[in-house]
Amino acid sequence: MFQNYMRRLFWLILGVAVSSIGIAMMLQANVGLEPWSVLQQGMSLRTGMTYGTASAIAGAAAILTAVLFGESFGFGTIINIAGCAVIIDAIQAAHLIPQMHGLVSGIAMLIGGLELLALGTWLYMKSALGSGPRDALMVALARKFGRSAGACRAVVDVLVTVIGFFLGGPVGVGTIISAVGLGPLINLNFAAVRFKPAEVHQENVAETIARITGKR
Repeated sequence: MFQNYMRRLFWLILGVAVSSIGIAMMLQANVGLEPWSVLQQGMSLRTGMTYGTASAIAGAAAILTAVLFGESFGFGTIINIAGCAVIIDAIQAAHLIPQMHGLVSGIAMLIGGLELLALGTWLYMKSALGSGPRDALMVALARKFGRSAGACRAVVDVLVTVIGFFLGGPVGVGTIISAVGLGPLINLNFAAVRFKPAEVHQENVAETIARITGKR
């Protein structure tokens, strides 16, 4: 049991790290951000908080809303929220990734970041230690309003983009590329590794505690 959870924790942390590098690359691409990043960067620019802090606040708000609608979350969800915030801020503070100033180089950086985000999503979901905060929100909204998760995601993406834009978040060609391309890119990566997320049960906090304590 212990070795199983250590292995799953390894995949979780690796997934969070890879995703964080991908997000940092997207920030430095300088051609516009994906919807949630537009919101989070807008929050950062408007308030002076770091991008990581804004990301954590947005993630916490997403999972809180999901919980209010009856969705559960796991320890992996918490690690996702906190881990991404810390790693992204560390990368940005250390200036590990240069900012792009050309359209072609920026788009190339953006696509590379999207690929790492897709890869990190697979690694994270592979751990099965809890849904990501934004994924949990989509599922919760779909159940609440009787719509597809895809439709709910589209509505939320538009909403957070608009809010982020008015807060000063960067919207550009990268926003369109991200909105259109991230989903298919994730599906392509999942197909390449033969990963079927619908067949993976994401443990919530109560289930993990029950397993570790031997009550299940």
